[in-house]
Amino acid sequence: MNARTRILQAVCLALALTAFLATGAAAQQAGKKVATPDWFYKNIVGYDAVKPLVTIPKPESAMIIDSRPYEPKFVEGYIPTAVSIPDSQFEKMTDKLPADKNATLIFYCGGLDCKLSHNSAKKAEALGYTNIKVYAEGYPDYMKKAPYVAVGVEYVHALLAKGDKPYLLVDARPHNKFLEGSIPSSVNIPETGFAAHKGMLPADKKTPLIFYCGGYDCKLSHKEAQEARKMGYTDIMVCEAGYPAWTEKYGAPGAAAIKTGGPEGAADVEAFKKALAAGGEGYVIIDVRDADEYAAGHIPSSKNIQVGKLEPEIASLPTDKPVVFVCGTGARSGEAFYMVMDKRPDMKNVFYVEGEIKFHKDGSVDITPTKK
Repeated sequence: MNARTRILQAVCLALALTAFLATGAAAQQAGKKVATPDWFYKNIVGYDAVKPLVTIPKPESAMIIDSRPYEPKFVEGYIPTAVSIPDSQFEKMTDKLPADKNATLIFYCGGLDCKLSHNSAKKAEALGYTNIKVYAEGYPDYMKKAPYVAVGVEYVHALLAKGDKPYLLVDARPHNKFLEGSIPSSVNIPETGFAAHKGMLPADKKTPLIFYCGGYDCKLSHKEAQEARKMGYTDIMVCEAGYPAWTEKYGAPGAAAIKTGGPEGAADVEAFKKALAAGGEGYVIIDVRDADEYAAGHIPSSKNIQVGKLEPEIASLPTDKPVVFVCGTGARSGEAFYMVMDKRPDMKNVFYVEGEIKFHKDGSVDITPTKK
């Protein structure tokens, strides 16, 4: 056996020994439970437990809670549909928690080294809540795995004010709503026409996209964000508070210099409320929200025709009773009204509710007219 052969055998033996020791160490480690800090809350969940709860409308029996400070952390990015209850303000904001003590509460913050969500979870338990969990990996993990995140209107305002980075701000509401007023610098790509107008999106798939619509109960921006992700865009945000929050915080810009429908077609809210109190008789009420929204709560006498499926049904709309379109914010119902006016201008007894409607499971509704 020559020297070269002996050297090769020695090297192989060393490698085999190293592999054996590494395997043994790994097996030993696998047999042990990985230690967690003693300040961790007892019930820990991951992304898969959070993902199903990110829906519009929000689940009535669950709440995702962001324990980080509202500014700057929450407004710069959070899990969509999450409620901001900073741990430092927890005792002052318990009114935001569900009345049902059996509701699922999932707290999160800035990752595995962040104590805030664990602290808040323990405080919620002390209040009597029984189904509490902590998403320990938190927002950093969600950012990596989710198709998009949410931001506050403050973040959008800062982008506009600085003007030092590229982005595209997209208003997902119907065009008539956009004409009545929009967040400065935004372009209008109505959700029902997204496929036809997706060419308006930038060629660079890394460009930040921010979608918004008619507020927290509006699905349009979320739907467009999901479509953009399918197209390959990688930096997608939804400003959930939308145009209503923008106007409340920063004021409404002047409407576009064009005569739009405006009050035309808007139902008299008080008269409509009285009609609903009487069972809705005398009206044909068409709810143009998505099927899952309708299932979560709707006017008993209403019919569900999603706005994207309305056009083929327009020819069969009745003319012997007033037709009233409803949705959650007045955006989709307004689009339905103008669609009917375009296809059947002869129909004179068509209206939509211009305002915010909260639909409850028992069939009742709360209607708040839009402030002009």
